[in-house]
Amino acid sequence: MALLAEIPFLSLVTMALPPDASITEFRHLASYNWIESPTPTIAVPGSPAKWSPPSGPTRLKKDTGYFYTAQNVARHPESPLEPLFRAVLLADPSVDLRSVDVVTDRNNIRKLLSFVDPGTARDGAEDFAINVEVVGETALFSREEKEVRQYIAPSEFRGHGHEFEKAYTKSQIHGSTGHHRIAAYRFGGLKFLVRNEVDGYVSPIGGTDTGSILANELSSLSLSKSPPEAPPGSYRWPGSKLKVAMEGETVPPERCLEVKTRVAHKPLQMQDVMPQLWASQTTKLVRAYHTRGLFQPPAVEDVTDKMKRWEKDNEGTLKKLTAVIAKILDVAKRSDGPVQVKYSAAGNQLVLSKNDSGKMLPDDLYSKWNPTTETKDLAPAKTLGMSSDGKGTIMVTMGGKHHLVDPNTIPLFKTVMASRSPGSEKTPFVHDDIPFFEAINYSVQNGLRNLFRRMPHQLRDYRTLCGTLDSLGIDVRQGLNLRDTTKLLKVEPDDYDPEERRVIKSSKTGARDAAFRFVYLLLKCGSSSQPSSSSSSPALSTQDRTVAYNAVSYVVSHRRIFGYRARKMVREAFEAAFPLTYKQRLALDKWPVTEPTHSGWQDEDETTDDDDGFGAGFDWDLDWS
Repeated sequence: MALLAEIPFLSLVTMALPPDASITEFRHLASYNWIESPTPTIAVPGSPAKWSPPSGPTRLKKDTGYFYTAQNVARHPESPLEPLFRAVLLADPSVDLRSVDVVTDRNNIRKLLSFVDPGTARDGAEDFAINVEVVGETALFSREEKEVRQYIAPSEFRGHGHEFEKAYTKSQIHGSTGHHRIAAYRFGGLKFLVRNEVDGYVSPIGGTDTGSILANELSSLSLSKSPPEAPPGSYRWPGSKLKVAMEGETVPPERCLEVKTRVAHKPLQMQDVMPQLWASQTTKLVRAYHTRGLFQPPAVEDVTDKMKRWEKDNEGTLKKLTAVIAKILDVAKRSDGPVQVKYSAAGNQLVLSKNDSGKMLPDDLYSKWNPTTETKDLAPAKTLGMSSDGKGTIMVTMGGKHHLVDPNTIPLFKTVMASRSPGSEKTPFVHDDIPFFEAINYSVQNGLRNLFRRMPHQLRDYRTLCGTLDSLGIDVRQGLNLRDTTKLLKVEPDDYDPEERRVIKSSKTGARDAAFRFVYLLLKCGSSSQPSSSSSSPALSTQDRTVAYNAVSYVVSHRRIFGYRARKMVREAFEAAFPLTYKQRLALDKWPVTEPTHSGWQDEDETTDDDDGFGAGFDWDLDWS
């Protein structure tokens, strides 16, 4: 591997340091559990094990057998970081990954901290390697481990930590082998996404557990106990081996805890565990002590104040850590390829080299850093159903009407179903009236083009419709901007197959779906529109006006492709977004949009005398760029 840079330990003395090195803006993003299964399977949001200590002293046997040291690498070696992104994007599909500087496991932060200050690690700095890949402006840090599992023989003694967790916590997810959390925070001027494993969670004092997902809908959440071979609501993405089951409940970060066990005559000092707690902002700690396997009742400590004090006392060390990470980012971004960061205790320096380890993520995830890319493959492919009709649908009742809904097409109901009690999918879910829900429910399953036929053709109704689609979490844009959407409006001409001796008709469904997305973009982002502050759609610029106008001209002139209602709403939405000039109005009026009056007229079967639309002299490639 070609050498890129070296960071000797002695160079830390002369490094430029940032003015601040504290963690701020911490927030929990997502979580998941690994499930014991023949195929890589996670449960989202999952749940930590519940802290349930036995009363009185308890004797435990010593740990023996196989245990994971890097479970994400062991269970999904093709892409250890994929579960992190799947969980985050399921929790919030609109999250902007482009704003993130570093995505990493807590373990990588601890390793780099041990290089900066060997005293922060119990055994000092040890040899390690971290693989780095830059996507856009984001650096992905991935662990490289020689061993991802360890075996403790019956003749060995490695403590009682694993047996302690079995005895003092209760798993909340059937088949779970570990709970992982993903949080976002700022540190040293950089935005981090950090993944870590937690040992358990504590219930609220004086109360019972209640779910935090859609608390206004459900008073409490019961966790599914389905076998890992058939978790409820299981999904898999094209090209990925990872299976995701919607199961569990979100536990607030302030209730998560870290468990440490020690022999009674060697008490665990706070400085020995604080780097680990600090890197993930875990504020609950259990220090359990034993004498020859006999544990006394342990206490749950809140270490929030101790953590703040430790951060302040170690400000100089943390500034050096920030400087080292910034140096790694600088080298990686200039490397034109993956990088490996390697530390050797013998050389006492970080060595950064070119790396040929390959891509860290499945192809579809990379498109999240390029929102103009076609992202249809980001939608998970359902592999197991969620309902009583055997087709993956649930019964939703609103306004006295019953609707069969596929939760995978409407994120709001997918989230609701993930949080309901086992077996409740067989009971109709009652919801308040949702504007135009019947039209939406049909169209998200059969194509957005159907909204033109099922909606009142008034612009005010379409504005309401767009707001409803947003509130249901439906991604109408699918990552496409105005130019990408308008390109999908064009339909290639029919083709003659000489072998079959027949005309092969071009499909028009994609263009008709794109017409609705075009209307949505105009109403949500047009220069005369006033999108809500919560809208994730950027406003269209004046440079987009020509592109949009050409698209409107194409739609209104192609009656064989676009029905009356589609042409009417496209033109009205454009006029609402960009007031027409005199010349534009004259040009569009050449193709008047008038309501059909003769019987039997079907929107999607209309015809026109001119299938070329703009006629001679119109250069599609020139005017569409």
